[in-house]
Amino acid sequence: MSKVINIIGEKSNVGKTFVMEGLIRELKSRNLSIATIKHDVHGFDIDKKGKDTYKHREAGSETVIISSSSRLAIIKELNEETELYNLINLAIDKDIILVEGYKKSNLRKIEVYRSGVSSKIITPKNNLIAVASDNNLSLNDVLVIDKNNFEELADLIEKEEDFNFENYQ
Repeated sequence: MSKVINIIGEKSNVGKTFVMEGLIRELKSRNLSIATIKHDVHGFDIDKKGKDTYKHREAGSETVIISSSSRLAIIKELNEETELYNLINLAIDKDIILVEGYKKSNLRKIEVYRSGVSSKIITPKNNLIAVASDNNLSLNDVLVIDKNNFEELADLIEKEEDFNFENYQ
């Protein structure tokens, strides 16, 4: 059964990716399989000009699939954003699915708070499992963990049943 953890922050540069990287390494060291989903509000392109897949898209292909013996990528032009639950289902074979962004989702969250960047906690208490911070915040009934303490964050993920994906369905 997969666990899905939503890592969010009030804004950019609070350290979401830093926490994601540390968690991935710590959870992998525990022999857990990991998938990540990253939300990009600005749009993105992973293709490179001059490559065959780029040429396929430039010629008009709406979906380009590239595969090798060790990797698969799908580039698909969309008219609307894919539902987060559909993306999660693409990775449901993994032990842990870490979702960066999607702050408005109803997934249980670890919110990253960074002194000098964050101004407030934005996650409603019913979805907030913990805050990962560089500051010893005093929050009523909310667990605060040092954002550099990936071992403690991973322990929380492993023991917290609210992260089980079946709880969202």
